[in-house]
Amino acid sequence: MFLLNEREKFRFGVGGWVCAILVAFLLISGTSFADLSGGDVLVLVNANSPTSKYIAKMYRQYHPDIPESQVLELTDRNGYILKDSSGTVGTAADEILTRSEYNELIATPVRDYLSANNLVTQIKVIVTTAGMPYRIEDTDPAYANVIYPGGSNPSLVSANSDKIDAASVESELTCLFYGEQFGFENRMVNPYHGYRGSSVTLFERVLPCTKVMNWSWAINMGGISPRMEGILPMSWPTSYGTVDRSFHAGDMYLVCRLDGPKNEGGTAIFSVRSMLERAKRASSLAYGVDPLESVAVLDDCLAVSNLDQNRVYNLDGSVNYIVFNDAVNQPPDAPSVLIKDDFVNCYTSLTSSSLDYSALNTGSFVSGNDIGVLLDRRGGVRTKQADLNELVASIPGRSAEQNVIMLTGFGVNGDEGDEKGYLGQQGDALFDLANGAVFCSIESFNAVTMFSGVTTSQAKIIEFIGIGGSAAIGHAFEPMASSVIDSLYLFHNFLADDNGDGQADLTFVEAAYTAIPFLSWTEVVIGDPLMRITYGQGGDSWTKLSGDCNKDGVVNIKDVRELKMANGGDFYSSDPEKYDIYNDLCDFNDDGKVNIKDVRDLKLALYQ
Repeated sequence: MFLLNEREKFRFGVGGWVCAILVAFLLISGTSFADLSGGDVLVLVNANSPTSKYIAKMYRQYHPDIPESQVLELTDRNGYILKDSSGTVGTAADEILTRSEYNELIATPVRDYLSANNLVTQIKVIVTTAGMPYRIEDTDPAYANVIYPGGSNPSLVSANSDKIDAASVESELTCLFYGEQFGFENRMVNPYHGYRGSSVTLFERVLPCTKVMNWSWAINMGGISPRMEGILPMSWPTSYGTVDRSFHAGDMYLVCRLDGPKNEGGTAIFSVRSMLERAKRASSLAYGVDPLESVAVLDDCLAVSNLDQNRVYNLDGSVNYIVFNDAVNQPPDAPSVLIKDDFVNCYTSLTSSSLDYSALNTGSFVSGNDIGVLLDRRGGVRTKQADLNELVASIPGRSAEQNVIMLTGFGVNGDEGDEKGYLGQQGDALFDLANGAVFCSIESFNAVTMFSGVTTSQAKIIEFIGIGGSAAIGHAFEPMASSVIDSLYLFHNFLADDNGDGQADLTFVEAAYTAIPFLSWTEVVIGDPLMRITYGQGGDSWTKLSGDCNKDGVVNIKDVRELKMANGGDFYSSDPEKYDIYNDLCDFNDDGKVNIKDVRDLKLALYQ
């Protein structure tokens, strides 16, 4: 029993509603704004974790515009110990922390740092790093099994969804200054959910709790979750809808984690390096993504299609998305909830194509420079690499070599009968992936651990990174069905180049959060938040080349020089000098040391 369905009834309030407002949203062309950059980013580091510290250093190599002053080291405080979840003795249990530990070790120091440095409104993106715990267990011992190492009890969440205060660290940090005001129990409606082509930089950013949005409508959900932040109408004391709200997209922090597959006792630095390098290439003018060789895949499942009947609480039921408009409250004053078949709606919205309800549907996304779109509605069949050839046959001008740029599906919850290893392994992957490839799935437990060897009942988002992926969105515990990631917003906002400059209009982290229904809940976003698709010549998905220390694709004297500087480096050493000179790109056998073994590997590579 996974991704449980919710039976929710809606009653609507009484008040003025001007339909022209939402019509106007669709006509607004957008306001000029600055793109997200390193100056908007705060990087969080577990001072007890060599992995966490190294990844922060690595990330600033890719984004040198992140000031050193915007890297915050978190450490033990007031008797609380910050565990290393990617250390030499790290296990899935180290990925979990209590609510008290989260408050003392993460939330409080981050709030204090932002406030003391006048960064509360400047910072828009928070990056967490492998080595930091990321699953916050529930404060009530009765709900202990909502989160346990490598798993979650779905029935416990279903029966107590309005009481659960468990969350992922990343989702809780999104509403850093609002969580305590709102109350940690239950989910908070994400005010950025449902936007189209609207950068988070457009939204006014003010000091917390200083903006009030006056609504005339309140969605009464009869005491059923989720909640909206704000003041409850007096006539509906059990309602979760609100009239006066304070929290809006301008108050959010978009939180993304740099993590990837690793074994227990191992480190994630090698997989994170690969992830960041692919993201860099997908974003670069030199490589980018070739739209005529790239496909966005929606592997639908008719047998359980109700799992993607998504609700968008920020939208009136008559529209499919919001476009930013600074003249009205954001999100708008909506009397009803949009309910849609997400996969079908995503395909038809992107391609403007008619739908064959039992076939493999092919089309192209014009706003994405004609990138391919494939919706598989066949029963009992999983979409595979060979199916991408249908695009070549049906759309003129496409190459025979097709790579997946986005992938979503039902995973083991589908009707294909496949096991949890359906994504495959490196060398035997389900698909060839483009640089920048993103994954999400309708699987409750796809982010209950970042350890490869821990047994889980469903596929893991880290397995996608392991086969050449660049980013993913998953769930740290049972999310409930209405928490399914909305493909319509994710796919459009990650790929759309509506202004025609050859680059997608939004970054990955912006696209991700327009597609996530709730905050203070289960979701974990992994990848480079600043990745932005650039349309270009493309190229093979990056993999580490033995002997290539400087990532230029060849092995020569330059790599000898790099290895000489890193020789003697020891990632696991307590000696700061050995740790500082360690270079993962010179560690060809990934053993955490740069030594004579790596010198031999470089010699072999030089003379091949």
